[in-house]
Amino acid sequence: MFMSDLLPELEQKRELLRNMVEEHIRKRDDAADESHYYAEERDKLNQKVREMREEVKKKISDKGQLIEKVQKMRDEKEEHYTNLSETRKEYRKIRDSIKTQGIDPKDLRMKERELQKLELRQQTTQMKKEEEQKVVREIRRLTNELKKLKAAREDELKENETIKGVTDKLTAERKTVDEFKKEIEGISNQINQISDEINSALQELDETRKKADEFHELFIKYNKESEKEHDAFVKAKNELKDLEKVLGTIKTKAKATRKKEKEGELQEKAVTLFDKFKNGEQLTTEDLLILQKAGFL
Repeated sequence: MFMSDLLPELEQKRELLRNMVEEHIRKRDDAADESHYYAEERDKLNQKVREMREEVKKKISDKGQLIEKVQKMRDEKEEHYTNLSETRKEYRKIRDSIKTQGIDPKDLRMKERELQKLELRQQTTQMKKEEEQKVVREIRRLTNELKKLKAAREDELKENETIKGVTDKLTAERKTVDEFKKEIEGISNQINQISDEINSALQELDETRKKADEFHELFIKYNKESEKEHDAFVKAKNELKDLEKVLGTIKTKAKATRKKEKEGELQEKAVTLFDKFKNGEQLTTEDLLILQKAGFL
């Protein structure tokens, strides 16, 4: 079998290789596009993760500052509670030491104890109706008397400058304590809100990081596919290049062979014509041209 007989088969193989080269280029470029897409999306998510991490750090820092602030306020509030307690003691001590007109605090306490005894007796002792009525009347009398004495004493104490000073002090301490309680409650609510925000942000951050990792895996997958297709493309291209050389060589040799065969045929024909010419036979113009080409003329 001559090499030229292989030309159809080799040319068919060349067409297949050309198709393979184009297919590998297409698959390589498609995979590269996918890998670039997932790389960009991964980078966007990683940037978002970094930003979210900074936001969480800031929230944690803010929360720490608020916790520190509320702890200091609680310590200050306890100091004011202590002051309030001491002021109350001072208030009671002063009240108990002041004697108003015709009203001795000791007498008030004695009457209160007497009233308590009568009430206890009424509740726990079995008495005759007349005796019980007498006790009830005495309870009512003491109750009204104490009510009037206390009212009169309170009216007089309100005008006492010492009591006024201590009362103002009590009011100021209560107000301060209430303000601290209200502010501490507000800051505590802020701390709880920030804690919820931190937990939500950490959850979102974790989900975003996982998504970024997924995109990174896809980037690696398609990047490997792109490299694989590129290697296959290079291999097919080299095979095609080698085949093109083989085909070129075969065609060149085939062309030379055909030329040689044609020249041989021309020479044989020219010899026959020359013999006719020598024998005096009439030759045509075409015959003469053949003899000229063959070098007989």
